[in-house]
Amino acid sequence: MNLAGETKFKESSQNIWDALHNPEILKGAIPGCERLVLKENGEYDVVLKLGVAAVKGEYIGQVKLEDIVEGSHYVLLAEGSGSPGHVKAKMDCKLVETDKGCTLTWDCDAEVGGMIASVGGRVLGGIAKFMAGQFFKAIEKQLGR
Repeated sequence: MNLAGETKFKESSQNIWDALHNPEILKGAIPGCERLVLKENGEYDVVLKLGVAAVKGEYIGQVKLEDIVEGSHYVLLAEGSGSPGHVKAKMDCKLVETDKGCTLTWDCDAEVGGMIASVGGRVLGGIAKFMAGQFFKAIEKQLGR
């Protein structure tokens, strides 16, 4: 399954970059995040409790970043599993400064299995885009405080 999107922020690309790499901000912005722990090797342990359709349940997983170009680009690799199934994702993220703030574009390839896969790509894509929208709004809200 492939998902892509673009989000415009009124904040500078450096402020958004810093927020996207701050575990406390991320924990407050990721929908259903119960735990987010940055380990010494730069990877994160994550526990999510989600309550959306067949995606509902607890997931335990890991996230790591690769191909980091400070302030403008990284690749996020995530793996997780729970009672509803499992997910493995690779997301390419690019931040570009604009005259009104910055734009984040993302492109994600995800593999899903278990009950989640039975939902179907269309519905699952809608849920994922909804959750991404919640995440980016929460980032902006936290920066606005």
